[in-house]
Order: sequence, then structure tokens, then C-alpha cells
Amino acid sequence: MGVRRIVTGEVDGRSGVVSDSESTTTWCDEIWMTTAEQPFGLDPGAAQQPLEPAEGNSHFRIVTLPPEAIIREAMRAAAGTIEAVDADGFHKTVSIDYLIVMDGPVELMLDEGSVLLEPGDCVVQRGTNHAWRNHGDKPIRLVCVMIGRS
Repeated sequence: MGVRRIVTGEVDGRSGVVSDSESTTTWCDEIWMTTAEQPFGLDPGAAQQPLEPAEGNSHFRIVTLPPEAIIREAMRAAAGTIEAVDADGFHKTVSIDYLIVMDGPVELMLDEGSVLLEPGDCVVQRGTNHAWRNHGDKPIRLVCVMIGRS
């Protein structure tokens, strides 16, 4: 389930497409990122980026969540190796994250309860402990913009 990314820019004072490509990653497509040195951003390349952006930086990504049975097994196998993620997939970042559910339903798990989200629903994740549950039998996608804060 690749993601097509079109990047615009100016060439000789005229706007146009400077790149048009499709990703090949499996669970997290890094679309674009910004830094203090590159405020209009840069291609994150093929390398997996840290879970959260540094202070003042941003990450634009498409996250693909496999069905629950698959992700549970992956989390158990990766426990202690993925920065800040426990065996149940719970994690807490210091970023502010804007998410749009593309496919669904998907369940957002929190320390106190959960919320079932449908395609088109939006989430503002403000540095809280959370996990995602895909109870369906097909992968689902979340559009996510993460902004690093201190």
C-alpha cells in the first residue's frame, strides 16, 4: 500500500512539481519533514526517522496499522527495541500530533478508556500515553503531522 508523494517548488520563479514518487515502506511512510535549518522542509529519504521530531521540527507521515493480531505479535517481538513503545503498543511522545483517519474503524486506546474512530475523524494528540487497535482484517491508514515541542 504505497503512498504517492508530490512535492512542489519554484524553478526560475515559476511554481511546479519538483518530484513525484511512490514510497515502498511498509508501516510508516515518511512524506516530509522540517527543521530549523530547513523551514520549508526536506525529503526524509528512505531511512526510518525517530518516533518523534526534535523540538521545533515536524514530521508528515502516513502510518499503516496492520490488523490487531499482526501488530500485537510485532510489538511483543520488538518490546524494548522500539524507542518509547511498550509490548502493548502504548507510547507517549512530547510532540503535538494532528491525525486524520483514512480507513477504519480504528480504536484509540488511552490510560482512561478508548475512542472508536471512523474514516474522516480527526485527533489532536497532546503528548498523552496512547496505543492504536485495528480490529479489522485489513490494514488501515492514519495521516499524521507531528510537531516537536520541549
